Amino acid sequence: MFETFSALEVLLLMGLSIAGVMAGIAANGLKYAVFRPSPHPLWRRAAHIGSWAGILLVILWGAVTAAVYFALGWAFVMDRVVVMLPLLALPALLVAARALPALRGDKAMTPEAAANVAAAVHTMAAGTLLVLYLVWFDIPSVPDLRESTMYLAMLAGTAALLQLYHRRRVRTIEARGRGYLAMAIRSAAFTLSAVVLLMAWFLWSMERSKFPASMSMLHPETFEYGGGAVPAGAVSSAHHDHHARHAVASAAGSAAISVTDLTGPRTGEPDARFTLVAQKQMIELASGHTVEAWTFNGQVPGPQLVVREGDLVEVELINKDIELGVTVHWHGVDVPNAEDGVAGLTQNAVMPGESHTYRFVVNETGTHWYHSHQASSVQVAKGLFGAFIILPKDGAEAGGGTADVTIFSHDWETPDGTRTVLHLPGPASGGQRIIPPGTEVRLRLVNSASYTKLFSLHGTPFRVSAIDGWDIHEPEAVTGMRLKIGGGGRYDVTFTMPDHPVALTLDGREPETTIIFSKDGQEAADIRTGGPILDPLAYGSYAPAPIDGNAVFDREFLMVLDQIYLGHYNGHSNTLWAINGEVFPRTPTFVVEEGDLVKTRIVNRTFSDHPMHLHGHHMVVLSRNGKPYKGSPLVLDTLLVDPGETYEVAFRADNPGIWMDHCHILDHAAWGMSMHLTYANVTTPYTVGEASGNHPE
Repeated sequence: MFETFSALEVLLLMGLSIAGVMAGIAANGLKYAVFRPSPHPLWRRAAHIGSWAGILLVILWGAVTAAVYFALGWAFVMDRVVVMLPLLALPALLVAARALPALRGDKAMTPEAAANVAAAVHTMAAGTLLVLYLVWFDIPSVPDLRESTMYLAMLAGTAALLQLYHRRRVRTIEARGRGYLAMAIRSAAFTLSAVVLLMAWFLWSMERSKFPASMSMLHPETFEYGGGAVPAGAVSSAHHDHHARHAVASAAGSAAISVTDLTGPRTGEPDARFTLVAQKQMIELASGHTVEAWTFNGQVPGPQLVVREGDLVEVELINKDIELGVTVHWHGVDVPNAEDGVAGLTQNAVMPGESHTYRFVVNETGTHWYHSHQASSVQVAKGLFGAFIILPKDGAEAGGGTADVTIFSHDWETPDGTRTVLHLPGPASGGQRIIPPGTEVRLRLVNSASYTKLFSLHGTPFRVSAIDGWDIHEPEAVTGMRLKIGGGGRYDVTFTMPDHPVALTLDGREPETTIIFSKDGQEAADIRTGGPILDPLAYGSYAPAPIDGNAVFDREFLMVLDQIYLGHYNGHSNTLWAINGEVFPRTPTFVVEEGDLVKTRIVNRTFSDHPMHLHGHHMVVLSRNGKPYKGSPLVLDTLLVDPGETYEVAFRADNPGIWMDHCHILDHAAWGMSMHLTYANVTTPYTVGEASGNHPE
């Protein structure tokens, strides 16, 4: 529905632009026609038709905006109503009041009337251009007083200047007897000047968008407090106003804490110790393509790290030959901030020949994964990821009568384009896996690709036992349901192996996106395409969520996801992905204090879905589109928000630090859709940029 409304808006604005150009040219011609012995009626008729078309299109645009409001809510139209509606409606009223009466009928038009018509019609065109600029290049998602008045003031100034110009121009035409040739020459000159100015602005804007060689990930001017008290210790990075930082901390009565102090245990014998070596390796994909992968320990996926709840884990990362540097981020695991593995925020990237050790205690269970968070849009795609499985403290090991299989879905760039591959660990042959009938099977499905995947399991009823590592309450058996997993998300699927083959597939029938489980590894499975998509908010049995949606929250934030159709970012032009109308580093920073109960409303106003990933915390899903969950409680670290959807989520601020919150379509994060959650008294000594070599996205 949202996509339809958005497409209609684009079509209406394009139509309004065409009507404005047509009416504007005709109105300009009227200034010359009124001084001709026999004024040609075509100018008048064209201006009349164009003016009416513009007014009707503005009315239709308003109707679409009203429909969006009633269907989806205020968050989807607030910028349209507060900022854009006056820019379209007021000029349309001006045209109706000043231009249409003068254009009606065949009565001779005075020069003053022609000037008024031209000024009104051109003002409507200027308003349309402003709205087009806002929709495509500088969306004011959450309008403030400045945005609601600045553009209106610009339009008012433009209208006044147009009125003065056209009145002066008709006097000049009358005095000098200018004809249509003069009009054509002036129009061409104005057009050429506009093109030159536009190109100059484009190049200036691109240059201005370049990041400094070194900058902090935190910017105090972006701090938002969610309606709660402004913490006295709300400070920025140690690189910003060092003396003021200490003054504020002293006034607050507590010293600022650096992320470097928020570590896991530095001493004690680890319960699980691993070494990950980042290195380049040629690998052959199931599709038959050979690619240069960036790997952990020479394999893709990297080694599966299996630990138990309560374990002290130690992982040494060694960079052998990845020139960009690497880190390890523990996706979905609430580690101490210093162990989070974000280059430029919690550590420096580990360069070739260097090493870094992570130590932390795992206090949760479930299916998680690890990946590099240095140039993650590049490095994850090239293979720097692996599974991190946390078993229950007293749970039994997978053994006789059970099978525990982790499967990654990943997109690879090959000479034949992007190919999606299902990666199986351990012994497997040609997409086959031998599992004896009667075996209790757990498939841990991990989407390490950026884009959403649809999984299907054919040949047996199954249960979704966990999502993002959180157990589903009393999951029911389903058949033929597809599982929609966003980038970074995980589903645990369980079933009892039948006597006949079972197939796991992605939408699409390529062999590399199908895995067949059978008793002998030789049989074919019955694969049927399609089927309904399982709704996680309506699945499982209802139980109270860890956080009640009716609780009193200390802070409530709004996160509006938008796209900028063409923008400049760090010296490049592309479609940008915005949060609250801004791209990093101008995206909002949500400031909390330890112990706060926090609610966030996430609104997706783009054509793309967005798997939003909050580091260091788990989000309790309260509602979708205003309706509370009906099935099992959902506690996620990566929330897939489809176009036109609104989610309310909550979390307890119980893990001090500075945490990324970003879209896990990693290209979207690299093009702006990245922000931060910071605790009031936490600072970081690290920076991003060419000087430090840290590039988290």
